[in-house]
Amino acid sequence: MTRTDVPTCRPDELVPVVAERLGDEWQVAVVTNERGVVAGVLDRAALGSGEPVPVEEVMSLGPRTIRPSARKAAIEQRMRDQNLAHLLVTRSDGTLVGVLRRDDL
Repeated sequence: MTRTDVPTCRPDELVPVVAERLGDEWQVAVVTNERGVVAGVLDRAALGSGEPVPVEEVMSLGPRTIRPSARKAAIEQRMRDQNLAHLLVTRSDGTLVGVLRRDDL
């Protein structure tokens, strides 16, 4: 259920470089630091700008997350209630485990 192949990038990478790497399958790239702690997300709107600016200038802060221990029924309910296409799965220290996409449930 959790996809561990979610694309990641660093805050100092340039947006066009990340966009080229992303491909068509993913709608987001997760921004992490050198320890794998989630700093934010870069969505398709930001990726589509094509501006050669660092990711940290256009990323969204405070992405919605869940823990690996979350129950499927609770995840599905939250995604429905909040109209979410995906949730990041992180450990309690903020390190990225993967992503849950509504389509994958």
